[in-house]
Amino acid sequence: MNSGVLRTAKLLAAMALGFAFPAAHVYACCIPYAMMVMLWLAFLDMRPAGFRRQHLYLLVANWAVGLAAWAILLPFNRQLAIAALLIGLTPTATASAVVTGMLGGRVEFVAGSVLLTNVVAGLLFPVALPLLLGSHFAMQTAPFLKQTAYIVVAPLLLAQTIRVGAPAWTRSLLRFRHFSFYLWLVALFLVTANASHFLRVQWHAGGGILQIAQIALLAWILCIVNFVLGWKLGGEAFARETSQSLGQKNTLFTIWISLTYVNPLVALGPTFYVLCHNSYNAWQLARQTPPKSLRQPNPKTL
Repeated sequence: MNSGVLRTAKLLAAMALGFAFPAAHVYACCIPYAMMVMLWLAFLDMRPAGFRRQHLYLLVANWAVGLAAWAILLPFNRQLAIAALLIGLTPTATASAVVTGMLGGRVEFVAGSVLLTNVVAGLLFPVALPLLLGSHFAMQTAPFLKQTAYIVVAPLLLAQTIRVGAPAWTRSLLRFRHFSFYLWLVALFLVTANASHFLRVQWHAGGGILQIAQIALLAWILCIVNFVLGWKLGGEAFARETSQSLGQKNTLFTIWISLTYVNPLVALGPTFYVLCHNSYNAWQLARQTPPKSLRQPNPKTL
């Protein structure tokens, strides 16, 4: 079995196991720690000089899609509108650089997208979400900002401190960057286990099935919009990278926000999106023959 098919099989197996073992949802508390390690590994070789105008297009599109979907759906269904908002505003997935490398794209571009969108989300969410979701959400701003600092800012500062102060350590640590893929598999297993648990509880409760189906359809629509729009914004030079950066999202971040500050029903939005973008990634990897090895970023271009 070639490596591309093997990676695809691992993705599908992680999702299948998550749905088969919903009891694993009790370990969902481990998801933020997986996020921290993945972000830390992604931030180790980040340099501000690597940002391009396509990164700005990506950032604007990331927020525009979420706000537009929220505004369109709010008059009809508030829960669906909030789910759409959180899906749209979700920053780039830390594992997107890994997948882009497997597809033969520029890892350094997507890693810059991870840095930009996650840091901006960490700084703006405590301000934007209370304005959009109501005053009751504002009461949670302080603990949210504290938790965001732990998950996003702390890995950034630690990674940059090591990069500047200990270049030899950085080179050694970057050899383990592929570990992010396996952390991604573990987190994907926990996320799908949590989704499976909630779906079973909701099904036995006998209510909300139509709304669950609507959220699933919404996730697929937004996934298609993000990948297509990202491809258009990237132009000829960065079409694949921008598409992957906008389409593959750090849903663990907004699942945590939904479960902590909103409700489990809204959390299904980014949870279904996990299945959408990972199904598309599996299809992309299966078509990648022969598979491209993960490209190492050139420090001069970062």
